[in-house]
Parts: sequence; C-alpha cells; structure tokens
Amino acid sequence: MQKQFLTNCTKIGLNKQTKILLALSGGLDSVALLHLFNLSGFSFQVAHCNFNLRAEESDVDEKFVIDLCVSLNIPLHIKQFNTEAFAKDNGISIQMAARDLRYSWFEEIRKSKQVDYIATAHHQDDQIETVLLNLSRGTGLKGMHGILAKHETLIRPLLFCDRQALALWVEDNKFLYREDSSNASVKYSRNKLRHKVLPVLKEINASLGSTMQQNVERFEASHQNLSFFYEKERASILSTKEDEITINLLELQKLPSPIDALFHYLSVYGFNDWKAMEQQLNSNSGKIISSKTHQLLKDRNSLILKEVPIYCDKEYLIQATDSSMSEPINLKFTCLQVGDFKLIKDSAIAALDYDKLDFPLKLRKWRKGDVFQPLGMRGKKKLSDFFIDKKLSVFEKQNSWVVCSDEQIIWVVGMRIDERFKLVDESQKVYLVQLNKK
Repeated sequence: MQKQFLTNCTKIGLNKQTKILLALSGGLDSVALLHLFNLSGFSFQVAHCNFNLRAEESDVDEKFVIDLCVSLNIPLHIKQFNTEAFAKDNGISIQMAARDLRYSWFEEIRKSKQVDYIATAHHQDDQIETVLLNLSRGTGLKGMHGILAKHETLIRPLLFCDRQALALWVEDNKFLYREDSSNASVKYSRNKLRHKVLPVLKEINASLGSTMQQNVERFEASHQNLSFFYEKERASILSTKEDEITINLLELQKLPSPIDALFHYLSVYGFNDWKAMEQQLNSNSGKIISSKTHQLLKDRNSLILKEVPIYCDKEYLIQATDSSMSEPINLKFTCLQVGDFKLIKDSAIAALDYDKLDFPLKLRKWRKGDVFQPLGMRGKKKLSDFFIDKKLSVFEKQNSWVVCSDEQIIWVVGMRIDERFKLVDESQKVYLVQLNKK
C-alpha cells in the first residue's frame, strides 16, 4: 500500500518538500491517508471540521482527532461550525453548507500557513459514486471525469485504491478510526449508491474501482483535448467590448455541436442548463436567460453576455460649478463663450445652450414613458421608440442614461441632444458635456 501510495504521490507531483494540509474527519479513509503521509515522511498539517450535526458524536470525533494528532506530533487546526444555521441563511442543503464551510476554511488555512495543497481522502469508490451521481442528474463530458487527482490546490492521493483495500491495510496495521453513523443511512443519494448499487456493479466487475478510474482518466484526456480545440476557436467566436462578451452565432454554428461549444464557453458564468441554452440559440431576438451573476441576450445573429445589472433609480445632481463626475459614469463639464467654441460632430459630446439650462441638472437612468425632442425633429418622440430606431439591444437600453434640466431630457447620453437645447445664432455661452468611456 505504502509503495503504491508513494508512486501515486510522485505521479501527481508531490515530494517530501511539498507542504500539505490534510482534511481529517477521523473516519477510516482520512485516518488511512494521515498514516500514509506520516509513514512516508511528508510535511503536513491537519484540519478538522466539527459541523455540530451529530450531537455528542461530533464532539467525540473531535477529541479522537486531537488525541491522534497529539500522539503523532502533527500540527492541528480545529473549527466548529453552526452548519444548520448557515444552510438556512443561504437557502442550501446541509451537505452543500458543510462543503462550502470546510473548503472556505481550508483555503484560509492554506493561504495563512503558506501550504501548497489541500489533501482529501477520496478513493476509487468515491470516484464511482461521483460519476454515477453526475450521470443520474445529467452531465456532459466534464462531469464524466469525476474527481480529479489534482485540481488547482486540491489533491486526492488515494484515487489509486478502493475502500476495501484501505480497510484491509488499516486493519492489518491496527490503526484506530471513528465510524460515522450517518454513513450507514440511505437518506442521502451518495449512500444509496454506496450500499445498494456499488455491490451489484462489483458483482459484475470485481475490479470496478480501477476500471472506473481508468475510464475517468480517459474522459479527462478527451475533455482536455476538446477544451484545447474550443480555446483555439475562441477568438473567432467570442469578442469582448467594454463589459460585454459577444458570441458570433454564425461562427458558432459552423461547429459540429454548437450547444456543446456554448456550454464550454458559458459554464464558467453559471450557465449550466443545457436545455435552456439550446432554446436560447434558437430563440427570437430580445430573449434573455440569466444565471445568478450574468445575463445572456439573443440579439439577431449574436448572443451577448453581461453581468446582471444593479438597478439604479438614483438621481445624480450636476451643479453649474462642477467640472466632472466619475460615478455612475464619467462625465466632463465645460462652459465656454460661443466665440471660443468650434463645433465637433461627436455623439459622446453634447453642446448645449447654457442660458436655456436650469441648474442643478440631473443625471439618471432612462425610464419607461420618457419623451424628448431629438435634434433635427419638430415633434417629440418616446425614448423607447428612439431606441428601437437606433436598433439598441436590451443591454444597451438597460445601460442608457439621460441628463435632465427641470425634468426635461436635454441629452440622451452618448446618442442625441434635445432640439430645444441646441445652440442657435443668439446663443452666448456653450455648455459642453463629454462622456469619457472607461
């Protein structure tokens, strides 16, 4: 066991100088990993989470871990969590809450103690369970590679063996460990697989653990190759301008499976619903789907990705003495005599008749029902119709600001001033407002 362990550690890039933080529950798997690290001479510390979910049993686990680490002179970090309260406050399951809490804390320790990797005791049975769970819930190729032996700062050095082999090794060496009573329950999906499905599959293939591990390594290799291909195509499909990413659907649809490529590019932004993205590809222009952090807009032959906007109904005052403002947008203000001014055609600059303005001016987001008289027109026009004429996307509309004088729109920022506030022959002073795009 120890020889195989050392071979696997070398395979994933560990050596005796690598600093490791071991997640130790006190159960058989993590105790086995602790002794393997210790016997092999690795430099490591231990972190134990008490989630306070099993009353006195949780405290006994904690004491066991303390006694074990003291006996072996291994540095130990312990933290207690109110897991149920955290789950309720964040609207997530107890299992997800425990996962979020422990990995967040592990990362804090890793950074503060300058540790290279966080090690968990996942083995081949965990790998099988993870792949089967992913399959049962729906997954792509990425979900088929299950648990990676090494991912960023996480390592799983026991993926070379199954739980039975670990149990035999622990028993032969008479190592003590704690048995979590919740592991026997079939309340959780993973436990149902462990107790009801895996035994049947192992009757079919006694070497199921090693077979599945070989499979997931092949899946990962295929996923890496596919990702490499998609990244080579990224520049022809995706373009970035300011705070938006545009996906060229004409280029995307040249690929054998446009939806798979779209999933690759967008999953990092929280878009994990394959069916919803497929429908978005074929939807009418103007439709938006959202993740927790981003919006995806269908706009003619493009998909436009942008962060979910924070609605702003605040009005920002502009005093006659102001020379600039940086929030919410970057504007510069200048007052000139007409004789010192030369007209420049630039949609980012508004040249207004100073004497027609009532200060303070107001900057705000456009609102439904807004009207103004676009420069060059005799009558008024709804701002919504003006946006339609300019073929603005939903995102561009969301990000549109107006400058007002006494509740009248004098400039749709970056687009058009109001006819009633333009410079005329009798104008004496020019009020310039310039939009500086970040």
